[in-house]
Amino acid sequence: MLKAKSVLQTSQPRAARGTSKHQLRAELLLTIIRTMARCDTVDEVIATLVDILCAELGAERCTIFLNDARTKELYGRIFQGEALREIRILNSRGIAGHVFTTGENLVVHDVSVDKRFEPSVDMRTGFVTKNILCVPITTAKDEIIGVAQALNKLAGQFSAADEELLVAIATQASVVFENMLFAEDIQRNRHQEMEFLNLVTSVTSEIDLKVVLNKVVSEVTRMLNADRSTLFLNDEKTNELFTEVGEGLGATQIHIPNHVGIAGSVFSTGKTINIPHAYADMRFNPALDKRTGYFTRSILCVPVTNKSGKIIGVTQA
Repeated sequence: MLKAKSVLQTSQPRAARGTSKHQLRAELLLTIIRTMARCDTVDEVIATLVDILCAELGAERCTIFLNDARTKELYGRIFQGEALREIRILNSRGIAGHVFTTGENLVVHDVSVDKRFEPSVDMRTGFVTKNILCVPITTAKDEIIGVAQALNKLAGQFSAADEELLVAIATQASVVFENMLFAEDIQRNRHQEMEFLNLVTSVTSEIDLKVVLNKVVSEVTRMLNADRSTLFLNDEKTNELFTEVGEGLGATQIHIPNHVGIAGSVFSTGKTINIPHAYADMRFNPALDKRTGYFTRSILCVPVTNKSGKIIGVTQA
C-alpha cells in the first residue's frame, strides 16, 4: 500500500519562492491523478486514495464508500492489519447515506450529538469515530457514485479548507472510479456468461431431472457467491410452493402457501425481489428460519417460468 507524502508539505520551500496556494493545489491533484492511474484495480485505487487523504487532511482514518445500485448499499473496504475487509451499509443510512442521498457536504465536529451518525460500523471495526468530514463522489454527469470520508482530525477541527480539498480530490477520483467500475462490470458479465455456457453444457448432458435441478441450484449458489439456494415449485392442487431442490435442507421438504413470504410474493407478482436485509422487510416470513435453524440475511428471489411463459415456481438465493 502506498504511503503518500503530502505534496503541500514537501512543497513549502517552493511556496516561499512565490508558488501560490492554487499552484500547490494543482500540483497535488495532478499527483493524485497520476498515482491513481498507475493502479490496476478499484481496491488499489481505494487503498492509495485513502493514504493520500489521511496525509493531506491530517485525519486518523479515511474511507471511500461506493454505491452498489443492485443492493442499494454503500460498500467500503478498510484494512485491519493485513486483511482487507468490506463494510456495507444501506445507502440511505448514517452520515454517509445522508451525504449520498442529498449530495451535500457534511462536517460533524461531534458525532455523539448527531442523530444521523450510524454507530454500527464502529461496532464492527472497533474504531471510535469522534468527528467526520464527508463529501459525495460525483461524476461529470452529476451522478453520485459514492462518498469520501475523513474521520477524527488529528489537530483541531475539520475546516472549510479541508472540505474544499476533499471535494477537489473526490472530483478527480470520480473519473478513475467510473472508468474502473465500468471495466469491472464488463469483465464480471463476461465471466458470468462463460459460467452460464458451462452450466448449459453440463446440464444438457443429463437425463435425470433431479440431477439437472441439483446442478442448476448448486451453480446458482456458486455464481452468486451465496450461502445457499432453493428451488420452489408450485403445486396447483394445494396452492403451495414446495422445495424440489434446496441446499442445506437434507431430506426436509418445505411447503408454504404460494402467496406467503418473499417466495409467495415473487410467485404471485412475477417480479424479482432483491432484499439486502431480510428481517427489515415486512414480506419476509421468519417461520422457515425457525424450522430449519438457518439465519437469512439477504435474499434474491426470481420467478421460474416454463416455455409458454407460465410461472411454475421461484428460485431464491
